[in-house]
Amino acid sequence: MTHDDPRTVWSRRRVLASLLGVGAVAPFVRGNRNDADGAVLMRYTAHVPNSHGLYARCFVPWRDIVTEETGGRIRWEHYVDGLLHGALDGFKAVAAGVTDYTHAYATYQPGSFHLTHGLQLPFLFQNSGVAALVSEELYPEYLKGEYERMGVYLAHCDSTTAYDIMSKTPIRTPDQMRGLKVRSTGGLMADILRQVGAIPVVLAAAETYTAFQRGILDAVAVSAPDMAAYRLYETGKFYLRIRLTHTVIQYCLNPRTFDRLPDDLRGQLYNLYRVRGQVANRNFYGGEALEEAIETLEDGGVEVIDPTPDERQQWRDAVQPLEQRFIDLNAARGLPAARFVQEAKERAAVYDGWTDQQLWDHVWARPTPGIITL
Repeated sequence: MTHDDPRTVWSRRRVLASLLGVGAVAPFVRGNRNDADGAVLMRYTAHVPNSHGLYARCFVPWRDIVTEETGGRIRWEHYVDGLLHGALDGFKAVAAGVTDYTHAYATYQPGSFHLTHGLQLPFLFQNSGVAALVSEELYPEYLKGEYERMGVYLAHCDSTTAYDIMSKTPIRTPDQMRGLKVRSTGGLMADILRQVGAIPVVLAAAETYTAFQRGILDAVAVSAPDMAAYRLYETGKFYLRIRLTHTVIQYCLNPRTFDRLPDDLRGQLYNLYRVRGQVANRNFYGGEALEEAIETLEDGGVEVIDPTPDERQQWRDAVQPLEQRFIDLNAARGLPAARFVQEAKERAAVYDGWTDQQLWDHVWARPTPGIITL
């Protein structure tokens, strides 16, 4: 059975719309998790449509790698387009047993995390592949306790392309952001916008198009592939390539599902999740995919603005106080914030200049241990 047929999606939505809360959905999607041939059936859910790159260019190719590497011992049911839960409900959906594997972003639950938000410090990572890898390397020591408090395991980290600014009027310097209503994730991204005098409006990326079109937003802080995927070029006509920050996006895993896997399969899946962030980097957030996204914006009539070195330095100077503020705030909570920031910088420097292929080879050869206790 396919879960992408429009008639199926509509039918299921009508049923699910009558249920009270995410937890009520669980009886409708639970079932025998093992096929007759011994393969394990797992559910992947997403708030994006099946045409979106996060599904078509990230999950699907990675799913095919899993099928090949495990000899078909793991199979997937796919429920996309927000069919079983919304963008903000990943943690709840896993806790309720609605899904086994889904998006669960710390930026959408900012009050539940502390050091994790440091991954968004401005100008920290050179690209999405490095951001995903370093975030997973930092996770076992610094971030695991925060994330697993949500009742889930971390499956993997992806990272967006560096966040840039799309606007209705041209922007080059931070002072031109003052007073603008700008779509943001929560956490440090919102703080970055406040630091330059903008008004952050926290919205899921999928909700941005309508808000931008209706004038609720003056500008959008998001990555170029998302600008293209969500057709923001139909409203915004100026694209500032400032590379403010990367947003590391987490995907969670149902602990009950993972812990019930056979030992060898559990180890295989763990290692394959280490590859997943680099699939996203190669296929959607970086490389040729990033170039294609920018071409899409240009074809849509968007003017690409590359800041001069002096203008870029103005942005760096404007947001620099956020680093010490982050350290002081979290040190007051008793957290090793200064050590975390220093190690993040040092680990990022290790991969300075690495190609996508070098990152790919590295995660296959040396998967980061300790993200889940095996």
